[in-house]
Amino acid sequence: MAASIPAIVTPEVLVWARTLDGLSIEDVCANLKIKSEKVEAWETGACLSYNNQAKSLAKFCRVPFVYFYLPDKPKKVKRLNKADYRTFGNLGDEFFMSRELRWLLRDIEDRRDTMLSLYAAEGKVPAEFPIHLPETAAAEKMASTIRSLLELTPAKQKTFRRSDHALSYCIAKLEDLDVLVFQAAKIEPGEMRGLSVGYDVFPLIVLNRKDENSARLFTLCHELAHIITRSSGICNDISENSDTQIDIESFCNQVAGLTLVPKNELLKNPGIAYIKKFGLEDSYVAAIARDFAVSREVIINRLWNIKVITKKQYFDTLHRYADEYEAYKRKKPKGFLPPAMDKGTQVGKLYTRTVLSSYHNETISVRDASGYLLNLGSQHFEKIERWCY
Repeated sequence: MAASIPAIVTPEVLVWARTLDGLSIEDVCANLKIKSEKVEAWETGACLSYNNQAKSLAKFCRVPFVYFYLPDKPKKVKRLNKADYRTFGNLGDEFFMSRELRWLLRDIEDRRDTMLSLYAAEGKVPAEFPIHLPETAAAEKMASTIRSLLELTPAKQKTFRRSDHALSYCIAKLEDLDVLVFQAAKIEPGEMRGLSVGYDVFPLIVLNRKDENSARLFTLCHELAHIITRSSGICNDISENSDTQIDIESFCNQVAGLTLVPKNELLKNPGIAYIKKFGLEDSYVAAIARDFAVSREVIINRLWNIKVITKKQYFDTLHRYADEYEAYKRKKPKGFLPPAMDKGTQVGKLYTRTVLSSYHNETISVRDASGYLLNLGSQHFEKIERWCY
């Protein structure tokens, strides 16, 4: 019976919801399996949709269903206008932003607003990010600054042995500084590997969970360089005619490499002597990579940087590693994350702890907490709490 009840919604809000993420009437028709004339009629107020259709439309547009009953479209539309993302190939103006990426940009801004409101409600003051260096700073200086910030010593790196351990450590250090580190779950790495927003309070870094841990670790350091220089912004204009943007991205890559594999420490590694004596062998590269808890790709890039191998050796090896990785991905079984881990890794431990603390202090309701945690069911709260503490 409920499905046949007319929904007396506001036509202007329907248009607002559809265009919020650039959806066309055809997109709505394809998703709801209805004709375009019906959607056009809804949006002009010529007829009313039914409750089940209105709910489906709200879900598709990713807006609360109750918004449709507002007398007018919401006054404040959240949009992120200074995010920075990296793409394979730096596609520039040809780059098409998927709907998932547009959603992500909106969602991370909402999460930051949630953090600000929850901190204020509990009388907490977020820490200001402690470092701000100009883009003209030397890459070596910035890398050294990041290592100090993360307390990333050579001895500490040798204890990791695996890049996932190093990634968890670095994220935890940043969260201790009130940096929000999120992970995207539904965006292909070919579209976005990382993005950053350089706020002084609660700066944002987003990694791509579909990337390998070693790639996420490198991206984390890359985006941290953006945060430090406050150079974040939508970077979809990387082309032959935008040398400045290419320079910024190249600089951040250089900083990331120097952060994870400092020149002095690399030169002291015994693997360097073996490569100089016996040539470039995968076993030597892998051993060095383990010592720094990074990928082989990072190591061969650093070997080229310090002129231990030639440019040809670097690119030949890099292409071979890329082929090997593609073959590995085809054979790699798809894993399954339990709901608590799935939602937790997307929003991060700092955010999760803040939401759960507010819930336990009765600042927010269980329904609010569930919504803030990407609609995680309350039955999973205990598990996500164990994970984040």
